[in-house]
Amino acid sequence: MNDPNKILNPKTNRYVLKTGKIGKQLLALPKKQEELKNKITINELKTIWYELYNIAETKELIKFSTTNNILKENDSNLLDIKFSKTEKIIGINGKGTFVLRKLSDIALSNGENTMIYLPKNFTGKTFVKPLWNGKHGYMYYINDVNIKNITILSFILNNINTKYNTYKLSDSPIQQQKTDGIIGIDIPYDEPEWLSKLIPSNKLSNPIINKSGQFIFSKCSITTKTIEYSTTFLNSKLDKFKNIYPNYINITNTNVISKKLNDFIESKYTIGLIAYDKHARIIFKNNTNLHIIDPWKQTADTGTKNLIKLIPTLSFIKRKAEQTTEGSCVAISYARSLYLADKGFDSIYEPIPFDYIVLTSRVISKFRNKK
Repeated sequence: MNDPNKILNPKTNRYVLKTGKIGKQLLALPKKQEELKNKITINELKTIWYELYNIAETKELIKFSTTNNILKENDSNLLDIKFSKTEKIIGINGKGTFVLRKLSDIALSNGENTMIYLPKNFTGKTFVKPLWNGKHGYMYYINDVNIKNITILSFILNNINTKYNTYKLSDSPIQQQKTDGIIGIDIPYDEPEWLSKLIPSNKLSNPIINKSGQFIFSKCSITTKTIEYSTTFLNSKLDKFKNIYPNYINITNTNVISKKLNDFIESKYTIGLIAYDKHARIIFKNNTNLHIIDPWKQTADTGTKNLIKLIPTLSFIKRKAEQTTEGSCVAISYARSLYLADKGFDSIYEPIPFDYIVLTSRVISKFRNKK
């Protein structure tokens, strides 16, 4: 048959109209197949990265120079990463740094070496997480150890960007889905329409769950203002989170009842984010009682014990840790507060549903640059 308006359906061996439902699907197949050829999953990328790292470790690589940039930068690179330099630091910046952090966090969730994907900064005495700067990105002191690690990073990036320069990272769910990994990619997740409309985002940005059921948000150093803007935004769009106190309760001294804490206690709100001793938690009211929930600690610490002495109705509720060593106590506390606000006191021991985890991640990203 030579009808230009029809196409052969290989399943039935019959011709169908190109304008029909089946015809349109058949016409779209080659395009979809071609798109899949030029896509790579984050897990495939991680495997390739690990192999290149092992190769780089055995090579005598040219040391990174503070005057010559050995990273090959190109607009078509799969990983858009750039280096910047000052007299004292080397910066790693660009949109591709998101992928470095994601690969590192996947390794963290698996109990693997995270430095393969995102090196720690050697200070001259110890290794620490690199600080993030708006201009320079991840910052590293210029010394032999950091130079070696960044040289290895350059070797890996150059190899990946050369071989996969026309590729895109896929956010499609994997075929053999798991109970740990990225929500919506490794782990099945049917995202509700209200969330997609409220804050749409790529599935690759969704948080990670480790084998213990703890969450990794890939977000640290979340500011007070970010949470306050997030709460204001959510309450302007939805009614389910009205019980969350709009102000972040920062306490510098747990030996006295601060005005910020007292204002929350006397307010109409039942749930608040509270921070002291460089750690975030939740404080909430249940009738005449007050409770502290900690996303990490299993027993009341010194600061919590101090507050319990001051407030007779306050108690600490022991729960399973929901935070990893990532340091995202603010994010997980906020996700738990959203669930508490929506479902009430009886939800404190229940696992946090993915809707609240993904919502937390997206709303924090939306307002994290607010000051």
